[in-house]
Amino acid sequence: SQELLDLFSNQVSQELAASQFYLSASIWFDGRDWEGMASYMLGESSEERNHALQLIDFANKRNIPVKLQGLEAPNADWDSPEEVWRDVLELEQSNTASILRLAEAANQCSDYAVLACLNPFHMEQVDSEAKISTIIAKVSDENRTPGLLRQLDHELGLEAGQV
Repeated sequence: SQELLDLFSNQVSQELAASQFYLSASIWFDGRDWEGMASYMLGESSEERNHALQLIDFANKRNIPVKLQGLEAPNADWDSPEEVWRDVLELEQSNTASILRLAEAANQCSDYAVLACLNPFHMEQVDSEAKISTIIAKVSDENRTPGLLRQLDHELGLEAGQV
């Protein structure tokens, strides 16, 4: 259906917008000497771009026309690390909702190949939202436990492969 095609193109653009958002957050963290969080965000930016490329590859194999949409410049100005992480959670929740809309349209069209393509994305979203919620809890605790934010920065840097 046209709705499925439109939602598929929208999801590709959503992944690319998420990539730009994470890149902007990486730049913000790097400019404030939060190297671990900057590295983590840079890795997430790459992952989101790869999601878009995976969807495009799938679409090309299925002859699904993908129309890229213009992307708005992402936010680049936050007041605190906590604000950045809260925006990250909002971004991921929006992406989850977009994937679910696409899956529902695919289900209505009985397009099981699109549903199968989306399955790994569903699990990644569950994991991402849970992880980010945990990070927000840690960032929020900084006022009660000084130094926790630097420890989190170090942990995220290790996870991102930055030593």
